[in-house]
Amino acid sequence: MAQHQKSNHAKRPAKKQKNRRRGWAIFGTVFFSIVGVLLFTVSGVLWMFQYNRNSSLDSLSDAQLGVNEELDEDIINIALFGIDSRNLSSFKGLSDSIMILSVDKVHNSIKITSVLRDSVVPIEGRGVNKINAAYSYGGPELAIKTLNENFGLNIRDYATVNFRGMADIIDAVGGIEVDISEAERNHANHHITWLAASSGISKDLIKKAGPQTLNGNQAVAFARLRKVSTSSGVSNDFGRTDRQRYVMEQLFNKALSMGVSKYPGLIRAMLPHMETSLSYGDIIKLASVLTGDIQFQQARIPTGYNMTIANRDTPSYLGSVVYYRLDYASDLLHAFIYDDIPTDDYVKQNPPNTTPWYTEWAANR
Repeated sequence: MAQHQKSNHAKRPAKKQKNRRRGWAIFGTVFFSIVGVLLFTVSGVLWMFQYNRNSSLDSLSDAQLGVNEELDEDIINIALFGIDSRNLSSFKGLSDSIMILSVDKVHNSIKITSVLRDSVVPIEGRGVNKINAAYSYGGPELAIKTLNENFGLNIRDYATVNFRGMADIIDAVGGIEVDISEAERNHANHHITWLAASSGISKDLIKKAGPQTLNGNQAVAFARLRKVSTSSGVSNDFGRTDRQRYVMEQLFNKALSMGVSKYPGLIRAMLPHMETSLSYGDIIKLASVLTGDIQFQQARIPTGYNMTIANRDTPSYLGSVVYYRLDYASDLLHAFIYDDIPTDDYVKQNPPNTTPWYTEWAANR
């Protein structure tokens, strides 16, 4: 694996310090990078807003979080988890969506990388399982450690959003613009109908295909689609993560175009549905980077079917999985985050290794 050494930075102490450079923005599954700008802008009234801060990570060492300490600390990685819970105030369960937010001061960019939830990985104390199970087994602590250990990262913070609260957040910015196909419309309406029956939300169906503004419930339904292809022909969880990142980018742009007077209302809509390890001070201290001329880049692990392993040797009890080599994925992820190499370019220059790894891993246990 390529090494990305720290640039003459002093080594961090074993335990996380409250005043260290951690916070850049809070997003969640479909909206993370906007909050830093909003909180930075309205910092004078920030004390009025309460949110779900989890301080349990403050006392954990880098070793306990599986942090790779050889990475450039000018690039901050934060884990983003989406939990699908009927209880709007709950942040427990399987992480149906997993993303890595990278705030890159070196290349002046924000990068969002989706990790498919059915990716097969080793989870400490649980053997091999789907990566979304780590959050259910051990909360954000184990989920972060699983990402760090399998992809060689230095994640120390996280934010979790409850999917059921996403509609309120999208409505707070006035909805988002989506060009939806007829097939996507039909499947999204099916999901809206199911949610209306099971959770009592308004049955606000999408009446036509084409470019339009979707409200919160409609946009969440669109972001959850995986049984119909995207406009670029991508389906299954690959297509779903593409839609989630698209919705996130639209929400980011819509929030930044809002007037300052509307920011408190947006924050009030977001915070009850989020849990994070970031403090007010963390967010405000470095959130100003988001007000500059930054690039917004997206990626997905695995990048596509060309990375997956056809000769499956994983346990049958795992059911449907996404199986690929973690060492190759780690190298690709490092090239994208630290060397600013687009994933498509990396794959062209370094064809994927698709030889099975599970049997070899199990034999060495």
